[in-house]
Amino acid sequence: MQVHIHTKTDVQIECQDLNGETVIRGLIFDLAPGWHRITIPLSRKDLIKIEIGGADLKYFINSGQKTEKGFEIWLNGNIEEVFDRVSECIAQDDLLRFKNLSKKYMHTVSWNEKVEGDFVPDHIKRFFAKGDGPFWFMESDYVKLPYIEYDGDPLPEIDADKDLDEDLQFIDEKFTGQGKCKSWKKNPGLPTMKVDEIKNKNLRMVMQQVGFVEVLQMTYVELDPKSVIPIHRDDCTYFTGKYIIDGPSQLWLRISGDHKKVKFKFKNAGMIDVSKPVFINNKDFVHSLVHSGDQPRGVLLVTGISTLTNKHLIK
Repeated sequence: MQVHIHTKTDVQIECQDLNGETVIRGLIFDLAPGWHRITIPLSRKDLIKIEIGGADLKYFINSGQKTEKGFEIWLNGNIEEVFDRVSECIAQDDLLRFKNLSKKYMHTVSWNEKVEGDFVPDHIKRFFAKGDGPFWFMESDYVKLPYIEYDGDPLPEIDADKDLDEDLQFIDEKFTGQGKCKSWKKNPGLPTMKVDEIKNKNLRMVMQQVGFVEVLQMTYVELDPKSVIPIHRDDCTYFTGKYIIDGPSQLWLRISGDHKKVKFKFKNAGMIDVSKPVFINNKDFVHSLVHSGDQPRGVLLVTGISTLTNKHLIK
């Protein structure tokens, strides 16, 4: 489909596909179906309109944002995909005039990601390889956010051999053949536990630092070297504590292993940065993980009520 970018000044633009490959184009060029990040080295006021296949984007042009390189906007060779995605994600009132969307929206990009290894099934490779492009999530609609990154002070180290056994005594066999798993209880159902009731002092301090006041479930998962977690969604339809699990309420905390050897993808939202603690919404986002390291990888998953995430539940 032909794209025609109308500007006050003649410039060349950068066009980047979901593989990360960038080409330089003029203001009139053919765009293949699929999402592309277009960077125009001008300000928004120097941009008149954008047409795809002769159809004017009109106010949808305001889904773009100002960057250090100029005006950045996501386009698709199929213009209906632009109308569909932007309408789905961004309130119309936020598009009628140009504004800084980052003040209201969390913006993610799902790129085409490559995972390698004979241990990775082909369908997992295809799941990672198919990027979903750009998405916007309204920050005020907490339950729909894919994740919230922890940006506080560094957390004390947790020793899986010393700090977990007092509190995590239920052995879960769901990962048999891929690793081991132990939890506080079988399912994340009510009642919760006050964070002060956590027996191990170091574990209790970490949970307090990430804002937990109540804990619904704690689980330690240790994956074997070169292993995968299948494509799934953590369904909690019949759990009594499901209202606590809404939104990005589960802490994902690396205990051991090389985070550079882990690729963790959410459908639509893209890759999750596992190098630092993050609260994830694993209930509403289909996901998969590939661990390519040569050593076991341990992670602590904690769901509950935290001042950093679902503080609206605090009584």
